[in-house]
Amino acid sequence: MVTSPGTTLATTRRTKTTLLTILGSIVAPLGISVWQETLVNALTTLGSGVPAARQAVSRAVGDGWLTSHRIGRRSRMALSDETHEGLVTGHQRTMSFGQPTEWSGEWLFVALTVPEDSRALRHHFRTELGWLGFGSLGNGLWISPHPENEAATLRLLNSADGPGDAYVFTGARPATHTPQQIASAAWDLEGLRDRYAGFIAAYEDASPRTPTDRFAAWVEMVTRWRHFPLFDPELPERLLPADWPRQRAYELFHRRMDQWTATAEDFIRQLEQDVTA
Repeated sequence: MVTSPGTTLATTRRTKTTLLTILGSIVAPLGISVWQETLVNALTTLGSGVPAARQAVSRAVGDGWLTSHRIGRRSRMALSDETHEGLVTGHQRTMSFGQPTEWSGEWLFVALTVPEDSRALRHHFRTELGWLGFGSLGNGLWISPHPENEAATLRLLNSADGPGDAYVFTGARPATHTPQQIASAAWDLEGLRDRYAGFIAAYEDASPRTPTDRFAAWVEMVTRWRHFPLFDPELPERLLPADWPRQRAYELFHRRMDQWTATAEDFIRQLEQDVTA
């Protein structure tokens, strides 16, 4: 990845992640287009430098996330149809994540072999299987408590860049370990508990007073929450230790969304007006 002088890779990634939150949780759900300057000004308000902000927006256009339409001396930005659909789906996932669910007791297993020298492919499948709710038991064996994801798993494994050597089992019942032991082996539950505890500590007593501070708190909170599915496959309650903090974090997230979302949307609308003022 090429970065502008004075722009570090970490800054570039952070700015891209922040832009994705704005696009996915304001622009896509509202179905709006915005000025290029609106996105740049939103990112600089949140701490990005102007070069990093402009580069992030330009890269979003280059990657096909955004389409750009020139109006006079300014550019109007809209989500591409494919990106809009993906971001709306992602936003719905973010908002529904953490709801209590029942579990049938069935598991979905994948036995997967990827050549050692295919690092990019290994990373691809680790990421995609994680998003589908799988945890790793090692030696290419992946497990998920979500058998309803069988079709999506088969699509992934049968895709053009599929591994070519994978086996899928549904309804398998481990004979040597309890479900709780399987969950502890496949997922870092203590690390996940710490993530939830950190989220609760950050926002339980938060009370940003100005529109700018509330917008910043909202973006940061949504960004943190939408990353939870990467670490927590929404393990059913019966697989988790006592006093698990996810429900508390879920209720806190939605309480703050109710309090802060309107201000965040109004903040973007104000930036829109400022561009043409």
